[in-house]
Amino acid sequence: MLTKPDGSPVETSFGAVTPFYDSLMSGVPYRFWSDYIEKLWKKHGTHPKAVLDLACGTGTVSRLLATRGYAVTGSDLSAGMLEVARQKTGDADLAIEFFQQDAAELDLGDLRFDAVICLFDSLNYILDPERVQSAFARVFALLNPGGTLLFDVNTEYALAEGMFNQSCTRRDEPLHYRWRSRYDAGTRLCTVHMRFVYDPGSGAESQIFTEIHRQRAYSKEELTGWLRNAGFAEVSVYDAYSTDPPKKRSDRLFYLAVKPPQ
Repeated sequence: MLTKPDGSPVETSFGAVTPFYDSLMSGVPYRFWSDYIEKLWKKHGTHPKAVLDLACGTGTVSRLLATRGYAVTGSDLSAGMLEVARQKTGDADLAIEFFQQDAAELDLGDLRFDAVICLFDSLNYILDPERVQSAFARVFALLNPGGTLLFDVNTEYALAEGMFNQSCTRRDEPLHYRWRSRYDAGTRLCTVHMRFVYDPGSGAESQIFTEIHRQRAYSKEELTGWLRNAGFAEVSVYDAYSTDPPKKRSDRLFYLAVKPPQ
């Protein structure tokens, strides 16, 4: 366990947990998410070829889209996540280039894209509103005319209602965890303390590690306003995995923003 001299945990996110990330996410229906992405693209009459997977993590969606014929590029802030992504992509014999980039400082040279996706509430991890706005501006600059940005966020309702309070203690699972969250309505920050115990079995010593994750809640009005300020002409917001408008108790929203065609 990484700790400070006073014994308190070091604040990390996607650090020690990186080797176990795919195991933690094994229940995520990635193909369903990919189908939903394509459904929204089709609904908005866009047929992208070049796609940037921003905050791609270990690249699972990147690989799925590549097998469906898209020219995919991946970008993530975590070097550890990208190392796993490159290894798995090489094993699958797919041509995906990955870059280590901060979304708020995104710069991929002359590369341009028809679509950018940013999934699994990655934007909630950007805690500074100005950096969210910077990320929107950077993405806008990388999009071809008529291109789209598609992302999802956890809503304030989800963060305030303790969505991150989870645990797994099943004996048949080598990785056990306990997460407890606290939401501050004043700062709109959700702090999640995560404790993990990995038991590899066969008499090997268990590994114990902790991570502290923080997410910020952003309102629909804020995000749509910042997208329009960045230059996006059309912004649509959907209740998760549907084409329905947001509901009072929506816990996740998807945003699709379109760059003007010229």
